[in-house]
Amino acid sequence: MEINKLRSRAGSWQARLRLMSLLTLLGLAGLTGGLALAQAPAAPASPAVQQSGDSVARAEIVAAEPFAATAVERFGVREMFVQADLVVKSVMIFLVFCSLLTWAILFEKLWAFSTARRRNRAFINAFRHGDTAQLTEQASGSAVGRIWQAAQAELKHFDHHRGSNVTADQINRLLQRMSLSASVVQEGDLSRLGAMMGVLATIGATAPFIGLFGTVWGILNSFAGIATMKTASLAVVAPGIAEALLATALGLFAAIPAVMIFNKFARDINGFVGTLDNFCAELLATVSRQMDEAR
Repeated sequence: MEINKLRSRAGSWQARLRLMSLLTLLGLAGLTGGLALAQAPAAPASPAVQQSGDSVARAEIVAAEPFAATAVERFGVREMFVQADLVVKSVMIFLVFCSLLTWAILFEKLWAFSTARRRNRAFINAFRHGDTAQLTEQASGSAVGRIWQAAQAELKHFDHHRGSNVTADQINRLLQRMSLSASVVQEGDLSRLGAMMGVLATIGATAPFIGLFGTVWGILNSFAGIATMKTASLAVVAPGIAEALLATALGLFAAIPAVMIFNKFARDINGFVGTLDNFCAELLATVSRQMDEAR
């Protein structure tokens, strides 16, 4: 039930993410169109003024070419981060932390699930072969082994308190108690395996919005730069827009793996539940058969 709730919640957040992404793209498209219109050529000036202006512009371009080439070469991700606003930097650092946490959860879960599967297979093989020594030795190291321990405790209690004649009603109540005890142990193991799944769901659902917050903040700074510099040149606003888009990219970089990892381990938990349920059914059937044979 908890996994289904998390999936539905993640689905609703993904729908909101698509809407917010569309609005952001529309805003960026409008900003780009406005800048293009702002850079449109004005009415033609007189030939003398135009000629002198062209010569000055050519001289400025020639003088600025080495510096522009250097700036283009050096304006990478590192420069975007260094030149970003404090709020945008905080968003980027937080999203990098979320990404690192996601990958740490991935490796921890891979190890935990592989260990749990291996121990469950070994215990089930020992159970089907009737190897009591291996069952006792491996019981505490696997989920199915702990279920077997809980069932054995109920069976010992029943053997200690039962009378000489065992009725079918007593056997049914014994099987019900064994099933309830196994369910308690199963829930404990599933809660341990499902730890940090909520963190993955939260990162997958909120990281894009956090990145969009950084994007909006960067675009606001770009507009403030336009107002301050009294120009709509792309050279003024492009760095701020690039820094803003870097925040969105980091948000997606953190969110996409988190969603994929969450879905992968949600399927693994469902398979783990099936293994435990099948073992419980096999255990109860074995005890029921032994009780019938003893009568």
